[in-house]
Amino acid sequence: MATVALLANPANDAAAKLAEDAAAWLHAEGHRVRTLLLQLPDTVVEDGTVTPLSSVRLSGADLAVSLGGDGTFLRLIPLAHASGAPILGVNFGHLGYLLQVQPPDLEAALGRALDGDVVLQERAVLEVRTDGGQIPVDERDPSVLLAEGAEGTVRHWLALNEVVVERTYPGHTVRFTTEIGGQPFLHYRADGVLVATPTGSTAYNLSAGGPVLAPTMRSLVITPIAAHLGFDRSVVLDADQSVKVTIQGVRPAVVVIDGRTLARVPPGSSISCRTAPDPVRFVTLADQGFGTLLRNTLAAERER
Repeated sequence: MATVALLANPANDAAAKLAEDAAAWLHAEGHRVRTLLLQLPDTVVEDGTVTPLSSVRLSGADLAVSLGGDGTFLRLIPLAHASGAPILGVNFGHLGYLLQVQPPDLEAALGRALDGDVVLQERAVLEVRTDGGQIPVDERDPSVLLAEGAEGTVRHWLALNEVVVERTYPGHTVRFTTEIGGQPFLHYRADGVLVATPTGSTAYNLSAGGPVLAPTMRSLVITPIAAHLGFDRSVVLDADQSVKVTIQGVRPAVVVIDGRTLARVPPGSSISCRTAPDPVRFVTLADQGFGTLLRNTLAAERER
C-alpha cells in the first residue's frame, strides 16, 4: 500500500474532476490518498481545511502528482523536494514541457509508477538566497525555505528552472558584478542576468540565447539578458560552483524565480545561487526520451 499526494488546480474543472477520479481509483486499489486543492495565491484546501502551502508537509508520501499546468507543477516542487517523494506531472496547460503525462493516460501512468515500471530522473535544483539590504519576502510563498544558521534564521528559495535578476525600469539597464566560486568573474550592463538549471535551460535561458542542456546533467548556466557593449555569451558551470550576482550603480533590480517576481533588490545587495545537495526526482515514462520530448514540445510551441 502506497501513499499518493495529489495537488490539483481546481480553477481547471477537468483537473479537479481527474483528481477525484484518480483518488477513487487509488482508494479502490488499496492505496492512501491526500488530495490538495490549490488556491491562489498560495494556500491549499485539504479535507475542507485551508492551509498555507508553505506549511504543507508530504512526509511519508511515496508519490506526488501535479494536475494542472506548469505553475501547479512548480508549486509542488519544494514540497516534493523536502519529502523526497518523486513527482509526476499531468499536463493541463499549454506547453507542458515539464509534464509528461496527458490526462487520459493518468491511470495507466499511476499503475506503472506504483509498480516501479518507470524511470526516476534526478533533476538539479538551485538554492537561492539574498544578502545586503532589506528584501521583501512573502512568507506564504511555498518556495521559501527557512533554516537556522550562524546569523539566525536564513531565508532562501528553491528554483527548478532559473533565478533571474533583472531591471525594474523599462528602457534602463542595470549594472551587475558576478562571482563564480567566490572569485570575481564579469561585470555586466544588461537588462538582467539569469542562472538556470539544466531543466530550466529550455525556458527563459533558451529565449535569451542560452544553450539547451540535457536535463539530467549536474550543471548550471549563466546567461546575460540583452548585455550592452560587453560579453554576451552563456557560461556553463559545474554543479559544485556557486554564483553570486551583486547589484551595482543606483538602480535596483528584482529577483524572479521560476517566473514569479519574489523580491526587490536594492543596489549593493547580492543574490547567491548554488546547486542544492539533494535533487528532485521526476517520474519519467521509459518510452519518452529527452530528444523526443524536446522535439515534440518545440513543435507544439511553433504551432501555437
